[in-house]
Amino acid sequence: MNSLIIKQSQLVTAKINGTPATGKRYPFTEIPNLSRNNIMLYAIEAVTAGQLSSTPLGDTNIADADQPKVVVTLKDNNNNEFVYQFPLYSMIRANNAGLVTLLEPRIINLTDCYVQLVDATGISSDEVVVFNFYYDFIN
Repeated sequence: MNSLIIKQSQLVTAKINGTPATGKRYPFTEIPNLSRNNIMLYAIEAVTAGQLSSTPLGDTNIADADQPKVVVTLKDNNNNEFVYQFPLYSMIRANNAGLVTLLEPRIINLTDCYVQLVDATGISSDEVVVFNFYYDFIN
């Protein structure tokens, strides 16, 4: 397991609003202290339903069996897609020898980041895809 130094971390979700559809973009939920282009994201991990069945706000995490149906795109503050359609399954620590996905630190625009479904079968409206962001505030 890597020795990641956690400066700040927070659960972040992307909610499947409306009828789940293949290819539709589901943006990350706005979190005021993370949505102002004032954080430098340096690592990310996906959180499985087996690890966390629902969020602290009561949203249901997608089933573990549905995780291979999701891809993730992250955009920086210049609107560049620096992670594009990355498989959610590859961001799960258990699938990566216990390692988180380390990123070249970037300032992100949280609400421009999104997930997409490559197969909507079995996924329900209002379920969420849960991540843990590792970040630091910038001056």
